[in-house]
Amino acid sequence: MDEIETGRPEESLIGHSMAIQRICDQLRKAAPTELPVLITGESGTGKDLAAKVLHDSSTRRTGTFMKLSCPTLLDQTFQRAFLGYEKDWLARTSPGRTGQVGPSDGGTLFLDKIDELDIALQPKLLYALQDSQAGKLGSVDRNLKNIRLICATGKNLEANVIKGTFRSDLYYRINVVNIRMPPLRERLSDIPILMDHFIRMYIDRFGGKITPLSPACSRMLMSYYWPGNIRELENVAKRFVILGGEEHILSAIRQPDEIRPVWPEVIDLTTPLRVQTKRALLHLERKIILGVLEAHKWNRRETARSLDISYRALLYKIKEADLSLGSATSPSSSEASPAAFDEKPRKNCRN
Repeated sequence: MDEIETGRPEESLIGHSMAIQRICDQLRKAAPTELPVLITGESGTGKDLAAKVLHDSSTRRTGTFMKLSCPTLLDQTFQRAFLGYEKDWLARTSPGRTGQVGPSDGGTLFLDKIDELDIALQPKLLYALQDSQAGKLGSVDRNLKNIRLICATGKNLEANVIKGTFRSDLYYRINVVNIRMPPLRERLSDIPILMDHFIRMYIDRFGGKITPLSPACSRMLMSYYWPGNIRELENVAKRFVILGGEEHILSAIRQPDEIRPVWPEVIDLTTPLRVQTKRALLHLERKIILGVLEAHKWNRRETARSLDISYRALLYKIKEADLSLGSATSPSSSEASPAAFDEKPRKNCRN
């Protein structure tokens, strides 16, 4: 199984779904290049983690990794990050301050929420990217700092370009390599692996013992929409470890009638209706197939007959819905239920 390590266990991209394997492959190919990378995805999908993986898997791993949040980025901070300040100039203008501020030459600069970069700073960033000759403040030296740029956004930058709030020329400069982090609902088979990882991590931190989740609780985890993605899942695992008892998990992911809608509770203003509708329908279809599979104890031929579809069509839909975890074994097997955390190894992405 593929794995890309970033130094700490909690900073590994964990999972065995096709979606996470695709991300690992893209990160592995992009890491050794010097090209700008734009990481997109919903909140909580791990964009920061992907940026750190890119840095730690590159030849710049010994350099500085510096993250700046664009909504709070000021002109002076921008100058320091890309150009630095000469020691003599700093000593004359700011007594007691010496050296450069920002990532060192050979490091990586990560600009988070690039869609909120001030319009006045956008041409400066464009200039830094397109021209290797840029002057340092207080110096006649025209060499731009040697920095690898990675940007991230949870918004549709193309829509911002159309609205005129983001420069089109800058968009094409930073969007050389585009990596989309999938939402958790697109990598459902990774949920038990991630839950196991977070439970073990917080048990090590706060104490306690590992208690396998019941099949009913595991099914709830697999059928929930996860609008907060991995960050929300981690919080649920943390609550389970600290408070104990599955009721603290179920209360966090179900409505009073124990039914969750198949559409997100927060309206997505950037995704076309046809895309959102397709996602909702796929989620509903997955829940139906999962229910029928469980009713027939994961007998796929009986399930296909009940659904009045061909066996081959069912296999395709099982793969498309990422349901292969349960179908691989009988329900009596320890691997049939995502709840069997003690008997499942954690799978990561490795170089």
